[in-house]
Amino acid sequence: MATRALISGRRTYELAGRWQGDHHDGVPIFVLTRAVPDGPPPGSVRYVTDVRACAEQARAAAGDGDVMVHGAGAAQALLRAGELDELELHVVPVLLGQGRRLFDHLPADHIELRLLRQLSTPETEDPARAVTHLRYRVMRP
Repeated sequence: MATRALISGRRTYELAGRWQGDHHDGVPIFVLTRAVPDGPPPGSVRYVTDVRACAEQARAAAGDGDVMVHGAGAAQALLRAGELDELELHVVPVLLGQGRRLFDHLPADHIELRLLRQLSTPETEDPARAVTHLRYRVMRP
């Protein structure tokens, strides 16, 4: 796997059961949070309150590898701070009706994306399980 570090929003991290302190075979996990909880974090988890510091620490930990981001809140914060290089969306034919919207709370600025890759499940598979994977480069002015 190309992922060598992970940034997660606190809400996503908590909802995922804290991944029992491990995610992606022991890569460092940086949890972007407004408040650091009491007690030591499990496994390779580090709590970070500043979005730029979080991105910097994750990139340093990843070296030449990728940093994966989980959670709409973390993605929004990184995008607002200019710290998100690519955006990968997985479109599944299910409407959840609740949860955090990925593109809420972004500035009114125009953010341009360039499509890098589009993969879809074969048409012969069950349409109810169809999935489209889209990867975009975040274009900077």
